[in-house]
This record gives sequence, structure tokens and C-alpha cells, in this order.
Amino acid sequence: MLDLLKSLYLQIEGLKGKKLIIVLSIVFLSFIFIGIIFGYFMSKGLKENEKPKDTGDSTIVSPKDDKTYFEGKITYVNPQMYPSDGVLFALTDSSGKELFLLKSDDQKLSLAENLNVKVTGRMGKLSDGKTDVLFVEEVVIRNASN
Repeated sequence: MLDLLKSLYLQIEGLKGKKLIIVLSIVFLSFIFIGIIFGYFMSKGLKENEKPKDTGDSTIVSPKDDKTYFEGKITYVNPQMYPSDGVLFALTDSSGKELFLLKSDDQKLSLAENLNVKVTGRMGKLSDGKTDVLFVEEVVIRNASN
């Protein structure tokens, strides 16, 4: 096997001029052809629907629900009250009455803590099935003149 590779290498080393260009163009075209075939089969595989990954989150948000928005002040809630759901914030009205619990996948609620805001999202239930929670998608900070 090594003798065969060695002789092939020596033959390729000996190519010059027009023969070298022909060999390189054949190698180039063969790799183009292999790439096109590989891309064709990869695109067929990518057209299949992927299964959603189970995140272990016990809350389910229905995609049919319409987005709703509420205005109020974001306040911190003791995380030990809802340990399995990871709820840290609530929306309160001007008198301090709690309207809804708020949940978000990122840090937008902690950035707007103790500010008057308009939150947009989808309503859902916590893992106990009784408590309403707003899954926040957007937070708009309101100032006193709005």
C-alpha cells in the first residue's frame, strides 16, 4: 500500500505544464460535484421538522392566546413563595395592590424594577394551576408625563 502511494506521489510530482492543469481541474471539478451532492442531501435533511427540546419547565403557554398588555410598577417578590416556578417579580398598581406575577427568560424585569412600566406578554398559569402569571415578552418604561 505504501509503495502504491509513493509511486502515485512521484507521478504527480513529475507532472508539469498542461498535464498539471488538467489533473488540478479534474480534482477541482470532482470536489465541486461532491459538494453539490452533499448539499442536496443535507437540504433534504433540514426540511424535516425538529422536535422541541424539553426544557423541564412545568408552565405551558398556548400559542393561540393573544398578547395582552398591562401598566403598573414592577416589584420584587420573595422567590421562596414560588420556588418551583422561579417567579421573582410582580406587577402592582398605583395603590400597591398586586395585579399579576411576572416571569421572563431574561433580565428585563430586574432592569425595570420599581419603575412604572407597560408590560406585554401572554397569560398563563403556574405549576399549581391556580395562580395567574404573565410571561413577559416586552417591557416599556413609562415616565411621569406619559
